[in-house]
Amino acid sequence: MGRRVRTTKVQIPRQRGRRQTSAHVIDLGRGTQPLVVVVPHRPSPAGRLALAVGGALWRHRVAWAPSWAGGGIFLTTGVLSAIAPAAGIGFAVPAVLVPAGWFAAKRWHPRSAVRRRARDLRTQVLASSAALAWVGAACLFGPVNWPLFTLWLLGTGAAQAAWWRTRCGLTTKPIQP
Repeated sequence: MGRRVRTTKVQIPRQRGRRQTSAHVIDLGRGTQPLVVVVPHRPSPAGRLALAVGGALWRHRVAWAPSWAGGGIFLTTGVLSAIAPAAGIGFAVPAVLVPAGWFAAKRWHPRSAVRRRARDLRTQVLASSAALAWVGAACLFGPVNWPLFTLWLLGTGAAQAAWWRTRCGLTTKPIQP
């Protein structure tokens, strides 16, 4: 009859960047050194898929910044429309006042440099005003209202496309001596 071999399972603390492992210490007895067998922890296929998707999202987080911002705005307006729908008025007022102030500065400011700068900021002013108007309407009526949801999809897609185009344009320009 064989003798019984005593084993002890020891958890090895997870090291940074390493997978968790466990070690089995096998005591063969009678003057022999204990034998240590290290068994790495193998994550499930779902865990490996989650790690791969999370790693890809983390590596490309800057490329998808407008989509993340659009998702955050959508969720925030959803919460605001449930908690305080009247907050939409607080967003709708600047959506009207910002373009009015921009138009006044572009048209009637006494300094020509200010008028030129105001003309240069046309796209940013109109985009921010449209975003504020959407946020105000989404707070009042809810972001899942189909016209607002469609506008959100179009706006987020346009911002993402413009972001990619700008980033690709910056990296492919040759360096001028």
